Formats: sequence, structure tokens, C-alpha cells
Amino acid sequence: MIEMISRCDEKLAIELQEIENEIFTTAWASETIKQKINAREFKYWTYTKNDKVIAYLGVQFINDFIEILGIGVVEKYRQKGIGKELMNELLKYFNQSSYMKILLEVRESNSTAKNLYTHFGFNKISKRKNYYKNEDADIYLKEKVYV
Repeated sequence: MIEMISRCDEKLAIELQEIENEIFTTAWASETIKQKINAREFKYWTYTKNDKVIAYLGVQFINDFIEILGIGVVEKYRQKGIGKELMNELLKYFNQSSYMKILLEVRESNSTAKNLYTHFGFNKISKRKNYYKNEDADIYLKEKVYV
């Protein structure tokens, strides 16, 4: 089940920090997650199974755009379409919002994530050298198109 998080308590913040650490070995501090969600600077969508968060998508808001902070699925649940479901929720939100674009950085080697973003109409626009400790980042962008 996917839930858009609009309020965050300490328990949820710790759970979000732990899942980020499990997937990426780095994470925002739980207190920062809690503070930013409650201040509406961050927004998270969580995917739960048996009352446990098994996937998430987090964004932050900067001026007229949304930046994806992270999207991750616990290894045991990958390749089941959960990442696509989370992206669909984000894009529903985006299309109904006044934000004009979504931006993200992704490890150059992360072909699974890059395929997901391309599937949803994101375009690679740039590269950031040494963005990660030992790797470059590719920058992807999706803009609203009005006809």
C-alpha cells in the first residue's frame, strides 16, 4: 500500500532513515527527515507491507521544481513494479501541482534507475563529476509540456 506522508513522527523518521541506510548506506538523519516533512520542505511516499516500510520515494521542493532525493526498494521486493508504482504517485502529484519540472541525480552505474526514469519521460541533461564519493552522477529532468 502506498501512502503520501504529510506528517512525520519520530518512529516513521527512524524507519525512513533505516531503509535509506539499508538500500544506499547513506541517509538523512531521522530528525532532519521529520523536521523537513513537517515543514513541508520534503514529501515522502511510502510503500508498506505487513505494517513495514519496504520502499519509499522522497522529494524536496526548490522554487518551481521538485528534486527527487531518493527512491528505493528493499532488495527482497525489487523487480515487482513497486518503483514504478511510486513514480506514478509522484507524477500524479506533479501533474496536479504548479511545479514545472522534476530534477534528479543518479549514479552513472545505476542502469536500473536510469531505465526507470527514461521509462517515465525523464531526459539526461548533464553530468556532475565526482558527485558521489567514487562516481559521477547523471542529471535527469522532466518538464511539464503544455500544448
